[in-house]
Amino acid sequence: MNWLFYTSALGWLATLLLATGTLLPYLLRRTVLSEWLGTARGTRPYLQRMWAHYWAGYLLFPMALAHAWIPMRAGNARGANFAGLWIGTISLMLLFLQTVLGLSLKSQGLTGRSRIRQVHWWIMLAVALTAGVHIWLNS
Repeated sequence: MNWLFYTSALGWLATLLLATGTLLPYLLRRTVLSEWLGTARGTRPYLQRMWAHYWAGYLLFPMALAHAWIPMRAGNARGANFAGLWIGTISLMLLFLQTVLGLSLKSQGLTGRSRIRQVHWWIMLAVALTAGVHIWLNS
């Protein structure tokens, strides 16, 4: 196997993990849709049901970092779209910020939770958009 295979596989796995991590809070929160799908069942509080979302976020940043590191280490990023690489770098930085915010949201005694959740949501949208543009330019 070569660096291109590992880079591609990690990138697509990170994309799937991003999509899964993005959907989980909506499937775990008690809504009409989640009740109909049966995903919000149980007696545990919402923050405890979010464990899969947390781990998706914890795994996403290192996976995206490895996705970027392998071609840089091999010195084989020369044929890639330069703008796509910079947008991917911005996405990686946003993922780091998203992880830090997510760690703070995990705390039950957090003050200002709604504002931090709003920022977390907007950063999620920015990560999805920048990752999508990176994929479009560099695939």
